[in-house]
Amino acid sequence: MNKDKIRGRRLGNARKNFKQKLQGGHKGQPVLRVIPLGGLEEVGKNSMVFECGKDIVAIDMGLQFPEENMLGIDYVVPDVTYLEERRKNIRGIIITHGHLDHIGGLRHVLPKLGFPTIYATKLTMGLIKKQLAEYGVLDSAKLEVITPDSVLRLGDFRAGFFRVNHSIPDGVGVYLKSPAGSIVHTGDFKFDAHPADDKPAEIKKMQALGRKKGNDQIDILFSDSTNAIKPGRTVSEKVIGDELDRLIERAGGRIIIASFSSLIGRIQQILNSAAKHGRIVAVSGMSMENNINIARELGYLKVPQGVLKPLKQVLKAPPGKTILITTGSQGEAMAALARMATNDHKHVKIQNGDTVVLSSSPIIGNERAVAAVKNNLCRLGANIVTNEIMDVHTSGHACQEDLLQMMGFVRPRNLAPVHGDLYMRTTHKMLAVKKGGFREENVIVLDNGSVLELSNGKILIKKEKIPVNYIVVDGLGTGDIGSQVLVDREAMSQNGVLVVVFKVDKKTKKLKDKPLVLSRGFIYVNESDEIIKKLKEEAEKAYKYILGKDSKASAQDVCNYVKGVLDSTSHKKLARKPLIVPWVMNV
Repeated sequence: MNKDKIRGRRLGNARKNFKQKLQGGHKGQPVLRVIPLGGLEEVGKNSMVFECGKDIVAIDMGLQFPEENMLGIDYVVPDVTYLEERRKNIRGIIITHGHLDHIGGLRHVLPKLGFPTIYATKLTMGLIKKQLAEYGVLDSAKLEVITPDSVLRLGDFRAGFFRVNHSIPDGVGVYLKSPAGSIVHTGDFKFDAHPADDKPAEIKKMQALGRKKGNDQIDILFSDSTNAIKPGRTVSEKVIGDELDRLIERAGGRIIIASFSSLIGRIQQILNSAAKHGRIVAVSGMSMENNINIARELGYLKVPQGVLKPLKQVLKAPPGKTILITTGSQGEAMAALARMATNDHKHVKIQNGDTVVLSSSPIIGNERAVAAVKNNLCRLGANIVTNEIMDVHTSGHACQEDLLQMMGFVRPRNLAPVHGDLYMRTTHKMLAVKKGGFREENVIVLDNGSVLELSNGKILIKKEKIPVNYIVVDGLGTGDIGSQVLVDREAMSQNGVLVVVFKVDKKTKKLKDKPLVLSRGFIYVNESDEIIKKLKEEAEKAYKYILGKDSKASAQDVCNYVKGVLDSTSHKKLARKPLIVPWVMNV
């Protein structure tokens, strides 16, 4: 064999080996692909995909509440295009706990994915069933209840679990082993020596994972970052229970407590204190009623005898002997507390002497809505109690010392902060490097749609990017609202709408009359005559110009040109940019 052929073969082998390295491993070695579909650039919409060979396992499928600029949008769900194209390979969806930011997307994506099996603990599954039943897809769903001691075979994956503390019972972390390596996903967690449900986290299981050596050592820990910016430890639920108990004992009048409907442990604390101090309790808010009923049926909520009564009965009792538990702690306009604050609740009217407790913290983006509700309640004479006054709420997420403790228990080769925006996750990384014993290159900050590959103990972040578009839910529509619709809604919200109607001859396309200009939310009355006149003139000129230039121009071309001209005119005259809607009417 001559030297050129030898050189060519070596060059070919080098290229081949380099290509295999880029793909995450050498020829014949298994590769674990990790793809976050959500939860890494926002708080919510949590979902991650794990793929090895022809087997796929997803962990969580949540929703995200709309951001301020998502006008009219109910919520956002993960983009599952990648999974749709590989639906035959999905071996299951594991759900870590029952909050909407982890289960809320299931009802929308399951039909697209061919209804793969969902694995969840008993309370989590009860909440999932309620969601699926409301959307008429429960009968098609495949559901399997697990416990923290379950072991699942999902194709080439093996999944195990460990109990974690969170703000809802029955939360689990996940240990996922594949031929290419193993990972731990914490789900949402904190460490609490006195959890509301009296079930401590399974620390021994976490420590057992940390004792694995060699090829069995945990390659990557995917860890909750929601509270990574907060030093210390998360306040125990016992502290909150004790504070609420003191408040219930000392308050003279009626007590109204607003909280998340999923805080089953908090509800248990309130019911226990009510029984202790001789108060009866009513519930207001559909989601609160539903979750309480589910938790009672499944044995996660023990209601003291005679404490829980219908709302109308409680309202007739002496105020000092009553408590109302309600939804609306986030200032949601249609929730029970917001309707009470605007005197619009069908049954409950705020009175002087009422104590309103916000047993929650505002989710990012909800601060203004919560402030508005508090102001309205004050105006009606209520006394407001929040976490700023006394400890009436604690987070369900790990603060910095808890995060370090999880790292110390699991002892992974690498850490990937998840669940939180970039600032939260970057802070988590800095904590791991400064105090957790990690080298900077062993802490991986991903984005939604990133592709991480693990093979032979080595990690590679691919240049490949998976589509993770905003799939918005608006009323009964899922994913049918495009970005242009949101842009149009924002334009209308800021500067109103301007409609221009051209009445034209169907055959000649010539104008039969002056353009008609209608506006809503655009200009003040004292401005309108002059501005409308100018807009009519410019609209007529633009129409005639575009048709003079091209007599065969389509109605769409005409509208686009007119829109551009009027947009410029409006901006020059008023420094405003309304939504402009030209309309050609053939007669």
